[in-house]
Amino acid sequence: MSAENVETVRVAYEAFGHGDLGTVGSHFAEDAEWETSDSLPLGGLVRGRDAILGNFAQIPSYWSSFSVEPLEFIDAGDHVVVAGVQRATGPGGSFEARFLHLFTLSGGKVVRGEFIGDSAKARDALGN
Repeated sequence: MSAENVETVRVAYEAFGHGDLGTVGSHFAEDAEWETSDSLPLGGLVRGRDAILGNFAQIPSYWSSFSVEPLEFIDAGDHVVVAGVQRATGPGGSFEARFLHLFTLSGGKVVRGEFIGDSAKARDALGN
């Protein structure tokens, strides 16, 4: 199932890059969790697919431009690690930083995602 997990995550990234949150959501379990630094807007632990997609939909209200570029998908069985670069522009300026996303999948759906990155660069770009 691990190759399928990588493909599930890859397709979700492609959809996110096109702003297609409906397709992103189709790859998340209804009770999925997403965790990111609580020092960022929308940060902390978010529970439920609809809440996660709601957070993703709010990204443009914080950033005038925002992108994630996955550079590597690492197959780890029930987990997929994605290494990439995120870029954004906010009221305090622009930043570029590497990130890791750790996904846990079950039954072909993301049940947990975790963002690991340089939150300080993002905070500074927001002018905080």
